[in-house]
Amino acid sequence: MLNDRTVESGITLEQFYEAAAIGRRQSIDELLMRFPASERIRDPIAIGLRAMKAVTGGDVHGGIALLKRAATHCDARTRRYLLDLLLPLLVNTNALDEASRLLADTESYDDQLEPAFEAMRAVVSARQGDDARSVAYAKAALDSGRTSDNPVIVGRVLMRAASSAFFREDLEEAQERALEAARWHERIDSHRNAATSYSFLYVIAHTWLGDPDVARFYARRMTMSAHLAEDVGLENTGLVYQLETAAEGGDSRRFGSIRARLLANPMSEQYFRERYSYVLAEALSAGWTGRFDIARAGLLSIRQSEDLPLAERAMCEAMLAVVALTTWQLDDARVLARRAIGMTSERSQKEALFESRGRRLARIVAAAVCIIVGDTIRGRRALSRKVDPEQRFAAIIGPDGMDEYRTPSLMRGYARFINNGVRAAALSRPQIGLTEAEMEVLNALPDGSTLATIASSLGKSRKTVEKQVSSIYSKLQVTNRAQAVRRARDLGIFG
Repeated sequence: MLNDRTVESGITLEQFYEAAAIGRRQSIDELLMRFPASERIRDPIAIGLRAMKAVTGGDVHGGIALLKRAATHCDARTRRYLLDLLLPLLVNTNALDEASRLLADTESYDDQLEPAFEAMRAVVSARQGDDARSVAYAKAALDSGRTSDNPVIVGRVLMRAASSAFFREDLEEAQERALEAARWHERIDSHRNAATSYSFLYVIAHTWLGDPDVARFYARRMTMSAHLAEDVGLENTGLVYQLETAAEGGDSRRFGSIRARLLANPMSEQYFRERYSYVLAEALSAGWTGRFDIARAGLLSIRQSEDLPLAERAMCEAMLAVVALTTWQLDDARVLARRAIGMTSERSQKEALFESRGRRLARIVAAAVCIIVGDTIRGRRALSRKVDPEQRFAAIIGPDGMDEYRTPSLMRGYARFINNGVRAAALSRPQIGLTEAEMEVLNALPDGSTLATIASSLGKSRKTVEKQVSSIYSKLQVTNRAQAVRRARDLGIFG
């Protein structure tokens, strides 16, 4: 029986839960050592400890599998403690239906864990779009949770209340609860949970407030807390957040030092969003130094992932449009930019805050490319007031790129990437070798005048103009006037 094994190991459910919920690896290892080797693969508590050790080591899916196994071979009370550990992992991996089913099994109990389950119901309801129910669950959880004599329960309730408010986009409430949770967890040396709290605060500062200084502060706090918890996965995420702010802000010095730290800590393949942010940051940095081939390779590698959300795929397309521009592949640049604009149209359904920001950001980069390559009307339309309410970007984007100094702080890295792309394009523009006389004729072609009229206006014979037009077509590698005009615009010969 479970209770006999628990007595044998000398571990109570409360001790197990505290160690597992706080996620301190040393405490988990110490408790595991109390079990004989044969029991570590059979005892539900031992399996639960192994699960949380896997999670803190970055193997979230392995931890989920172990917790599910443990929860099917134990009594009802033990199962509730295991479920409280399992549910947030399911929600974080988008297994919302499964989380809802398991939460329904907990409703007939009333014990010290109930505020934590109530708070988890608030999170799931928010993720499912039922904001009213989420608010009610969160209020009930906070009212009862704050009075709990178990500090671990209090911390979990606060963090889940912050999470539910975040997904409801009640960001002021989310910020207050996450800050309260972070301070609470630090007070009880629950560093892993403090790191998770700071991750919410980072996203709010980065995506909602748009404040690079505050975002950097919370990213550093997250990294330090994760390091104290010996959670390499969370520590890497904190470093990626720091790398992200350095890249978006165009801070090459900070980017280099943070990148060196990240390279010393291999990143788990399961942290997909963090890998995307890392690759995007690397691509921006490569573009600053003209290494657009490296940027292209990274963007193509991440774009091919089947799990890539639409907003992030659009950003890959927009940045690849800039890369195409650098080698004077203007048709490819147009196609990629137009595709990105199409992928970033206004959404009718609710979307996560960071997805909304990513979508707008990709659209701005794509619009800039359109304007640079002469597809100005499309580019200007893409910068509608829904995307650019104050028309800030419409005022700073032109054929020569984006005004870096007037660009918002957390976008200057993109402006530098675009501007370096424009400079690279100027260097790779084909040398077509038109004579001064041919340039005169070419500049007269766009107004639609006949060759006879052009000849008369330039004081030349029609036969001479015909020969010059033929030479122009040959040098531009086109076959008619419309193609010649378009090619000349692509080459920057005239606007």
